[in-house]
Amino acid sequence: MTNYADLLAQATAHVRDGATTLRGDRFWTPREALDAIGDYHGLLDAIASHTRRLLWPAQLGRIGLARHRDGLPPVERAAIDLAAGIEALTGEARPHPSQISGAGTPWARAALSLRAAADLVATHYTGEGRPRTPDATRTTTASFDAGLADLGHLAQAVLAHEDPLALRAIQAGVPRGVVTRQLPGLQNLADVARNLATDAPQRLTAQLDALGQVPLRPRKDEPATELADRMIRLRQATWELAGDRSDALASLRTMAALGVAVHAHAAAFHGADLTAPDTAGADRGTGALVGHARAWQRLHQALSEFSILAPPTTSIRDDAAAAVRLLRELAPIEHPQTHAPFAPAERHVAAVLNGAVQVMADIAVHEGTTFDRLARAGLLYMPARTLPRELVSDRPDLATARLEQRLVHAPDVTTGATARLYTEVASHPIGVSTAAPVGRLPAASMDTPAIFVAK
Repeated sequence: MTNYADLLAQATAHVRDGATTLRGDRFWTPREALDAIGDYHGLLDAIASHTRRLLWPAQLGRIGLARHRDGLPPVERAAIDLAAGIEALTGEARPHPSQISGAGTPWARAALSLRAAADLVATHYTGEGRPRTPDATRTTTASFDAGLADLGHLAQAVLAHEDPLALRAIQAGVPRGVVTRQLPGLQNLADVARNLATDAPQRLTAQLDALGQVPLRPRKDEPATELADRMIRLRQATWELAGDRSDALASLRTMAALGVAVHAHAAAFHGADLTAPDTAGADRGTGALVGHARAWQRLHQALSEFSILAPPTTSIRDDAAAAVRLLRELAPIEHPQTHAPFAPAERHVAAVLNGAVQVMADIAVHEGTTFDRLARAGLLYMPARTLPRELVSDRPDLATARLEQRLVHAPDVTTGATARLYTEVASHPIGVSTAAPVGRLPAASMDTPAIFVAK
């Protein structure tokens, strides 16, 4: 699935194509030259629009007394100067005239990719600037400053081609006065772009590059692609559950069962024997995947002790059921892989399965937050008869409820144990130590729970 880094790479590649064309070929008519200049203006306008898009959440993050006392940070000042300088050249017409015609030149194609990247960032935030996806919650003001620095480097590369473009236009017969009006010398903007690239903080390892599309509908043209989309949709849904005030326990159980399936099928794809007992290598390779599947299984069993007061949301259930169906198709447990290395198609499936494992770790973080909310709000109940005897013996009220076979509020000791399981499954399997060995894992318990049976 295309992400922010992919779109910027596309824009950079198109700029490189435009530079190659200028060096190796000429314009054959004045009209062709003027069209290229118009598309060049469109690319500059796309840089300005993209700068404004990245400035918007960065400015919201800086609002406060410090901003008014100390003035604008250098990176923000340089970004504003760059956007304003470009807009003074290209005009304020929206959409820009270059957007109305087709993307016939490399400059127009670069502008298209750059505008798509800006739109992609916008989909992760509400109109008020609040995050609406789990990826957006990980971005900071420094992340956007680093993104502005990358944009400054791209702007420098684009502005460096003003003079070659002007010379090619004059060679094609465009009057020098017309060329001067359209390309009046943009060295001042190049200096601003250079300041933007150098004033921003050092590049971050985790910034805007990972921002991807928020799929409204999963793509169903190929199983591995559909599985990737389903997992992203599930991560989004579980992140939204953390802020939902409803009882989400049923959804937590659904996702815990999916966690078992994801890790079990991923382990089977890599050749693991799911019926073998725990070994000393349970924290490495396929052993780590099997161990993590068992951790998810323990979590599912712990959640089963609580009473379900509401059905799971449709999106969670439907996407989870579809994900399990796709896992069975891509990596059947009954036929684990026995050969290596993988063929190209199998490497693609392996990458998708590994991505699903990582997504489950992210989901565990969001679901742990939701479980904590349910516990603190007193929404978790459980049959008194399932409570440990040592706990009931110290609580007369629980003893009475046990005799009367009533539901009681889940004790803190029980919810705390479940919360610790969420901490365990929230880590990536590799390097994660699991709990005490549980012996052989019955094939039936590692199989798909009944709630996942597709209709």
